[in-house]
Amino acid sequence: MLKRKALRKIIITTFSFLTILVICIIPDHLSNHQFLDPDLHIEYVTNLGTNEIYLLGPNKYLVKTNVLLQEDNLESKVKGIIDYLTIQKSNKIPTGLSGIIPSNTVLNSVSIQEKIVTLDFSSEFLEIQQDLEERMIEAITYSIINLDEVEGVLIQIEGETLTELPHSKKQLPEILNRNYGINKVFDISNLNDIQKVTLYYLDDISNNRYYVPVTRYLNDNREKINIIIDHLASNYIYESNLMSLLNQGTELISYEIQDEMMTLNFNQSIFTNDKLLEEVTYTIAESVFENYDVKSVILEVEGEKLMTVERCCGIQK
Repeated sequence: MLKRKALRKIIITTFSFLTILVICIIPDHLSNHQFLDPDLHIEYVTNLGTNEIYLLGPNKYLVKTNVLLQEDNLESKVKGIIDYLTIQKSNKIPTGLSGIIPSNTVLNSVSIQEKIVTLDFSSEFLEIQQDLEERMIEAITYSIINLDEVEGVLIQIEGETLTELPHSKKQLPEILNRNYGINKVFDISNLNDIQKVTLYYLDDISNNRYYVPVTRYLNDNREKINIIIDHLASNYIYESNLMSLLNQGTELISYEIQDEMMTLNFNQSIFTNDKLLEEVTYTIAESVFENYDVKSVILEVEGEKLMTVERCCGIQK
């Protein structure tokens, strides 16, 4: 008992001495306000999260990038995304990328009902350049639809549903989703066997590498996964600025869809210097997720499993 009391006295004495010492050695110009500010607001980062949105690159393709959203509720997240997509509205845009919605556009309101987000814009929304009007709709749709709680987007102008593009007068579906496509390219010679396939490519912008989804319309009645692999492994890409790192000799030996999983079995040519590049894994998996209703992709080489890529969580060894 005496030992405990003595130890307690030693601890209290030591603490008091250290406190006095600290007070004495702190300079006056810090002790007043710079060292401890009673009005200082500490911002916790536990609610911060990144969201994938699609910004305009220098070659007028929409590229996928991650942005920081501090908002907790869905409506605030939607407003934050629209800020990023509006020209000159955010100063946090990565170098080389930009928003696409005209800078003087006002988002009048956001409403959400049954997983459909309705965005009501001011009339300045219609001042978009003609060559970017479809890209703008794609950017809004794909950026908002990436939110887990959203299944569709409805765009209004001053309370009226936007039914056609401002300049070309192309008809728009009332509810926009991934079926609308992104960075659309039409590579068709007739109206027979038309397939819509979305593939992921790479682009280097300001010394950073970004992923670019391209929805291609082409005459090809094969299974979509065969089209995906053949095009990614092709040495011909219709735009020189886009890349695929999938080796030309790569062949898809077999594939299987079971229990919301797609298993892809490749030959050895998928390797580069005995490694499977992360960029190759990503472009294949994201292309599959855009075209198939599966939750995971299993990659194999000659029957040996390499990894699993989850739609929600990325690469799992």
